[in-house]
Amino acid sequence: MSPPIRVTHGTSAYSELPRHIGIINDYLRVPYANGSSFASQFLYKEFTARGHDVTVLGPHEPGARSDELPPHRVPFGSLALHNHPGLFLALPSREALSRAINAKLDVVLAQTGSALLELGVWLRQSAGVPLLCVNTIHMPSVYNVMLPDSLNGRKQVTELFDEGIIPQLEQLTASAYNLSDGLVVLSAGLERYWRNRGVTVPIHVIPRSVQPSMLQSRDATDPFASTAQRGQRLLCVCRHAREKGVDRLLHIFAEYIAPRAPAATLTLVGDGTEHDVFVALAKDLGVADRVHFPGEYPLGEVARFYENADLFLYASLSETYGQVVSEALWCGLPVVAFEDSMGVSQQLEDRNNGRLIAPGPQAARADSEFAEAVLGLLSDTEARAAYSARAARLARERSDPDLCIRRYYAAFLDARAHCAQSFRPGGLSSRALPLVRWATLHTLLAGLGRVRAPAILNRHGRSQPNWEASSARASA
Repeated sequence: MSPPIRVTHGTSAYSELPRHIGIINDYLRVPYANGSSFASQFLYKEFTARGHDVTVLGPHEPGARSDELPPHRVPFGSLALHNHPGLFLALPSREALSRAINAKLDVVLAQTGSALLELGVWLRQSAGVPLLCVNTIHMPSVYNVMLPDSLNGRKQVTELFDEGIIPQLEQLTASAYNLSDGLVVLSAGLERYWRNRGVTVPIHVIPRSVQPSMLQSRDATDPFASTAQRGQRLLCVCRHAREKGVDRLLHIFAEYIAPRAPAATLTLVGDGTEHDVFVALAKDLGVADRVHFPGEYPLGEVARFYENADLFLYASLSETYGQVVSEALWCGLPVVAFEDSMGVSQQLEDRNNGRLIAPGPQAARADSEFAEAVLGLLSDTEARAAYSARAARLARERSDPDLCIRRYYAAFLDARAHCAQSFRPGGLSSRALPLVRWATLHTLLAGLGRVRAPAILNRHGRSQPNWEASSARASA
């Protein structure tokens, strides 16, 4: 292990912090907008700026350029996920595992929603490296991205996943979390969620920070379509996938908002597996001329949309955090969203920085209430301005980068103490089991990735930020 370092931040001093931090991430190259990977990039830059050595461990992507990758990295051989271009599933190999051990990491932060989590478990069991996990996926909301249209939504299929497959996967995940030294969740609701599923290790609630430099637009150009009238601009930024609730949002706009607000427009920034489906739906609903699809934009350019919009709308119920909600609030953009008991609910205070609407149990009534909240704020510029001021202030209190890092420092120290108390070197079988689980799950997932046709993602090819590390040393 590396000698610990001492970091002084404001009036607080942290001694005996880990010098060499490992971040396990599902991407070494970030090919399209991805909140979890943006969070990893933020942590990489913040820890590096504070004097830590930081190494990212993740799947090798054929063809990725060196400037798109973190300078300090350990790449693992990988399988492509056929239906999700740009996503590669890492697999264990003797060479890569040796490099991970030889990196002499002092702590590992596993920010992954895949079986790559088992790499952190293996490092802990093999070398006693403290492991801190981060929950990034709400499984009941996202499994259907793997299903072809012929199976999606069928009662028998839904019951199979909801009552059988998902509970089993959650139990496997909870068991993996319990082999770590702590779990980071992004909202208090998720702390309760994982406690109810048997997680016993310490749980730390650490909301994500924003990257302020990425939300300070350097381009004053108005990005909205010329037909989008100021004062009536509704915005949603998200991946265009089933779990994001875009179809519900389109129905709400067409049925409840457009008829009563003739100048209102809806702009849907993003791309994804269901992009063409949503474009067709807007046409079928008769609002194609009022719904705009500008595509995915780099993180640093999305600020222009936040700054020139009037309301941010969000219908997703799958968010462990909802980074785009945080970004919109930081930019002073009031939000209307559905209450999810997870990340979005953590950020919104109803009738303070936005509106939070119960999503059910009667969906039609909930949709109508959502629309009423939108229409009320579109017609009341004073209330919108008051919400805007409170949105920016509360976002800075909750998502301050220094506060986020201080919380991670506390979690690192707690994880190290937990590891010192609970770690017992395992035998060959206990060290091999994480690798077997990892290889098996990713091989199965790669196979499942062939049951649905490949998606078109980021069709405009707009580049996302790289890791922007200060060091040129690499482990390619």
